[in-house]
This record gives sequence, C-alpha cells and structure tokens, in this order.
Amino acid sequence: MTYSLLNLVFVAISMVVILLLRGSTSLRSVLLTTLALLVFSMIGDNFIVATGIVEYDPTKIAGLRVGVAPVEDFAYALVAGALVPVIWNRLGKRK
Repeated sequence: MTYSLLNLVFVAISMVVILLLRGSTSLRSVLLTTLALLVFSMIGDNFIVATGIVEYDPTKIAGLRVGVAPVEDFAYALVAGALVPVIWNRLGKRK
C-alpha cells in the first residue's frame, strides 16, 4: 500500500466526520488552523526526515517533496486543520 492510498482512506473518513459535525465552524478558523499546522509540519517534518529519524520507502511515495519531506507527509496537517476547529466547536457547544 502506498502512502497516498493510505492518506486517501484517512482523508475520506475525516471528510465524512467533518461534514457530519461541521455546524457553524467558520472557514476562517479552518484556514488559519491549517496554515499554522502546515508551517509547523514543514519545519518539523523536514527536520525529522533530514536527520534520519523518519525514513520513507521510496517505492511507496509519489516522489514530490517539500524540502526533503514527501508531500504525503502533509496530509495529516491538512486533515487536522479541518478537524480540529470542527471538533473544538462541537465539543464547546456541549457545555
């Protein structure tokens, strides 16, 4: 299984959750959260890949990289950027 295929499954499940729970979550909060997570991911992911802490099987990545980190590595930041504000808003309304 490639990292892209694994990401596709993860993103699809996350999108269903987002659509079911989104309520009144603003697009602005999703975009700001996603931007912050992507910036920190670019720094952190490049560090852990460049230093050899994490290594990817070259036969399972698309080959596109941001710095030294494969693009597949950023799917988590994109999904979390949408999920975190949605879940935050949903849990906040339960008070």
